[in-house]
Amino acid sequence: MSMVNAHVDLSQGLDGESVVLACFDLGEEELAASSHAVAAASSERFRTAELSTDDVLEMRELTALADELADLALRPGMRTVVLRPARLTVYRDAVARFIETRDEADWIREGDREPLSIVRGLLASLEALCGDAVRAALAGPPATHQA
Repeated sequence: MSMVNAHVDLSQGLDGESVVLACFDLGEEELAASSHAVAAASSERFRTAELSTDDVLEMRELTALADELADLALRPGMRTVVLRPARLTVYRDAVARFIETRDEADWIREGDREPLSIVRGLLASLEALCGDAVRAALAGPPATHQA
């Protein structure tokens, strides 16, 4: 499995700033598996009793992303996901962490088997799109010439 219609959209905001968005389509199974993976990675990452301010912000971002993906999965059919490069990177990292921790474990929970299989198929596409989006964001706005 992989993403459908994955691309980076470049536009200009109202103030002339460059806006980079990663866009891709996922089916309800991929969205549900992604939400499960992000939520599980977040839960495992932040189990510690002490959290720094940065940890709290990261946990908040992961929770919002998991909720967004879960909401999209509630509706049947394909859905277009639109993420800024930073949130796409968080998504990719959470999916990679989920896969890595399951691969290193001696056992796997039954509820993780299907989501693991699905997100494993998405990881390469996520990595490629993330690289494209970050490169586009770092490139800055396209040069404009006045006549």
